[in-house]
Amino acid sequence: MTPPELRFQTELLGGERLLWTGQPDPRVIFERVDIFLVPFSLLWGGFALAWEAGVLGLGVFGEGHRSAVPWFFVLWGIPFVLVGLYFIAGRFFYKAWRKRRTYYALTNKRALVLVEGRGRTLRACLLSAVPTINKSVRSSGVGTISFGNTSWASMYDNTGMDFFGAMGALGADSTVRFNDVRDADRVYGLAMAARKELPGG
Repeated sequence: MTPPELRFQTELLGGERLLWTGQPDPRVIFERVDIFLVPFSLLWGGFALAWEAGVLGLGVFGEGHRSAVPWFFVLWGIPFVLVGLYFIAGRFFYKAWRKRRTYYALTNKRALVLVEGRGRTLRACLLSAVPTINKSVRSSGVGTISFGNTSWASMYDNTGMDFFGAMGALGADSTVRFNDVRDADRVYGLAMAARKELPGG
């Protein structure tokens, strides 16, 4: 397996050097917004499954009346069931898959996020250009560091719902973030120190 620091060597600018590299902690599953998302997903999924069972004449919701229901209603419910299943469980599998392929790097000039899948996607920002660097740290020391101001869509970041955000369904959010990094306080300190050393810092 290629170490994270080697994955960024081809991405470095002239005079740029790595200060830290890492990956999201796979043990962190839930985010604060899941307090809302989990009940909502169960409500959505439960309603969608009840609807589909009803139109198919299954269980207590169907009462054996499938033949009287047009196929249109059966087909109409399928997308809602699929979305509901993704809300309930699928997004956690997607989040775990994405974490294994996400790499973070902090240099003396930039913060970089690299996601490797079928291709390579790099998101980066200049430390000298971001108006603010924020952190949110759990008692375990694992935390998230955000480079720049966040939009309302950022609440769905790192929940598995960011998949829809990438398609524009939840709005664009271009903030560079190190999600669920171990020893977040130390990484934050490195970022602040590097920013201070830059011209105008």
